[in-house]
Amino acid sequence: MNIAEHFNPKKSLKLIGLEKNFIFFKKLLLSKKFPKVSLFTGDQGIGKNTLINHLMYFYFNKSNYNDEEYHFENKIFIKKYLDKLIPNMIYLDGNNSKSTKIDEIRNLKELLLKSNLDNLKRFVILDNVEKINTNSLNALLKLIEEPGENNNFILINNKTSSLIDTIKSRCIEFKIIINQITRDKIIKFLMDYHKQMNVFESNFISVSPGNFLKFNYIFEKNKINTNDEYLSILNKLINLFKKEKENIYRDLVIYFTEYHFKKISLKRSYDLENVSKKRSLVLTNINDFFLYNLNQNTLLNSLESKFINE
Repeated sequence: MNIAEHFNPKKSLKLIGLEKNFIFFKKLLLSKKFPKVSLFTGDQGIGKNTLINHLMYFYFNKSNYNDEEYHFENKIFIKKYLDKLIPNMIYLDGNNSKSTKIDEIRNLKELLLKSNLDNLKRFVILDNVEKINTNSLNALLKLIEEPGENNNFILINNKTSSLIDTIKSRCIEFKIIINQITRDKIIKFLMDYHKQMNVFESNFISVSPGNFLKFNYIFEKNKINTNDEYLSILNKLINLFKKEKENIYRDLVIYFTEYHFKKISLKRSYDLENVSKKRSLVLTNINDFFLYNLNQNTLLNSLESKFINE
């Protein structure tokens, strides 16, 4: 199953934890002061996409948006939104090489010259902008320098890699940050909404609500027990990564490794220095494995020889 599609933030009809952000941007929309080119920056899974989606729901379908409960319910509109059939919206994803090739970015210029329907603003949303290749970004740069009277660009930076300064300097940047209390509130809502049981302790290792939900789901769906041997779990997760070819599994490997060593450190508080050294060694080996596409068995044998299992 495609995890990203299963937990598509466009399907999140209730906004939780970012209500104050919504009120702020809603005022900008209503007063026609929303930036021509904005950059939403924050950890992956923190809620940037959901926030932007709710702003779009409100702007394009106000009559069906409950801005007291921060809830939207219009199945026909949502279907069109998911199918990218909202006339004044263009959505591109840096994770999708087809939609962010230089020719596609150039085609935007033609689309932006067309008249907007109903005299509404046109929004161009570019998700995972940090993953768009340099040539495409240079083509994008020319567009955002002169966006046009009724065109607004919203760039989403998930901080998975660095974003070139020439893009950042053309944007008004909004950093989306949540505190621990808000994070726990969002996680509880998401877990209840998706009827998931807690596989992990949510406050054990800091992780965004969206990623926690996905990590938990992967363990639950694949019937992986967190108390099984570390190397056995690591092997299963790497096999899933190879099969599904989604980066969320790679991120889960890192998260679970941190989770594993956190549990060890609590049990062996008298030997924290040694635990910390082992943790660093394991993470270095794992990062090298993904970075250089190394042999899986070699990795597992190497870690086993270093007494990883506790």
